[in-house]
Amino acid sequence: MMRDQELSGLAMTLGRDAKIKITVSGDGSYCNTDGSHINIARMPSTPIGRMLMTGLVFHEIGHKNYTKGGRPDGLLGDMMNVIEDVRVDMETIKSRPGTCFNLEAITVHYFNKGSLAPTSLSSALIGKVMAYGFGHVLKQSAILPLEIQCDEMMDDAFGSDFVADVGRIIKNIPKLKSTKDTMAMAQKLIGLIIQQQQQQQKTTSPIPPASTHSGQQGQQGQGTGGKCGRQQQQDQRGVNASGSGGNGAGTGGGKRPSPEQIAEILMNKTGYGDLSALIQSELDEMADSVPSSIMAGIPLLPIIGRLKPRFGKLDEIEAISASSRMRARLMGMLQSIKLRPKSFGTSGRKLAPGRLIKYATGDPRIFRKKVESVEVNTAVAVLLDLSGSMSSKYVVANAAAFALHSTLFGLRGIAVCSLEFSGKERDPEVNILVDFGIKPLSECFNHHPFDGTPTDVAIWAARGLLLQRPEPRKIMLILTDGCPDSGEEAKAATQRTMKDGIEIAAIGIMDQSVRHYWDNHQIINSVQELPAAMFDVMEGLLTTKRRDR
Repeated sequence: MMRDQELSGLAMTLGRDAKIKITVSGDGSYCNTDGSHINIARMPSTPIGRMLMTGLVFHEIGHKNYTKGGRPDGLLGDMMNVIEDVRVDMETIKSRPGTCFNLEAITVHYFNKGSLAPTSLSSALIGKVMAYGFGHVLKQSAILPLEIQCDEMMDDAFGSDFVADVGRIIKNIPKLKSTKDTMAMAQKLIGLIIQQQQQQQKTTSPIPPASTHSGQQGQQGQGTGGKCGRQQQQDQRGVNASGSGGNGAGTGGGKRPSPEQIAEILMNKTGYGDLSALIQSELDEMADSVPSSIMAGIPLLPIIGRLKPRFGKLDEIEAISASSRMRARLMGMLQSIKLRPKSFGTSGRKLAPGRLIKYATGDPRIFRKKVESVEVNTAVAVLLDLSGSMSSKYVVANAAAFALHSTLFGLRGIAVCSLEFSGKERDPEVNILVDFGIKPLSECFNHHPFDGTPTDVAIWAARGLLLQRPEPRKIMLILTDGCPDSGEEAKAATQRTMKDGIEIAAIGIMDQSVRHYWDNHQIINSVQELPAAMFDVMEGLLTTKRRDR
């Protein structure tokens, strides 16, 4: 069940279904600009964590599929973002109706948490749009009270006519067809604010000099209420300047912002209503609260790249010789799954009419059966250590990996993939050398060492690939000198991976250190020793009937 999966498993499921790259790693969540890659901070799987991750994925899928172009700065950008959120969620729900529950859960969560409460005039305007879009258009009724709060704040500042103008514009949200339409609507809404700014500028412009007669009246009035006379002039001027409340603002009696304040509102980018940013921030907070002792055993789903050939072919003679000897030994002990075409028994549901005559001669086996033999249906991931500590051993390791992959590739019932792991400045730490179902070429294994030994990351990466394979038996073979960057992380990754039903064996390359991390291990100092070592580690793995887990 989805609710029982750790985040990396859920990420694999969602990523495969949505055809986007989702990773679980590090201490920060992020989405790239085109929505093709989402990273979730490493953390335990909890109901709220799964809800946030799923909502973020479906939200970003909408932007990836339906948003074209970026967004401007300031209030216009914030406004456009919220309108576009509603539009793409609307489109996503149309194409994937089940996502409505996940998307609504995000809206309800942040409304109940108070993250959407308007605290300024700009957030009130955006909140009005958000409440209408999510509440009325997408039928997420929990957010509807937000609309009342926002209406009151806008009414206080600009009057009821302004609120009505906003409502007339946003009622067309269901008609939006593109990001361009979204931009046009956002500009109309910002235009309402600009109109208020222009009216205020007219209102606060200097009063033309009065006539001498008027001036005398004003002087006479100073001793008998001249102040009241000036206030009446100001009030009248405000009413004439704006039909939606003047200086006294709206029906709520609030204070109308000055032109300078409105200019600041238009320039500032508040980030209000950015659901994606809220989700990422909360995921990061959850990750930060996890103790390091627990973090080591939480599955990662790292980026897996592809390392292209760079140095030509290996010296293949020894590797091919070792591969031939391994294949000859391993083929003798492997059993492929085969359904016997004809097998008969004394009971069953399907009668074999041609054997009825056997019954008369004393043979009661007249029912047809299908019998399965022991199965060898296995997915294998070969992990090649290309770290800096392999600088004096990589020639043996490269040849051994090529020989091992070539051997397994030629065995019926086995699917094999080879990956390398090493620390790099720009490229991923784990890269595919030869994928499942691809014939191995020696140049794919001819690489020089890089730096660092992220053994735990390699195990998590291979685990993710193997768990997606249909084969019931899953094996990981690690070729390394056994010097990981973090021994505790490598042990934790090993234990969790084996708990998931994946068997692990290691080939120590000219080093005994592998014995500290993996019980099933052998040591080789040359490629010639590989067949005997591999026979020892593979004999039990490939021929023993798979245990129930």
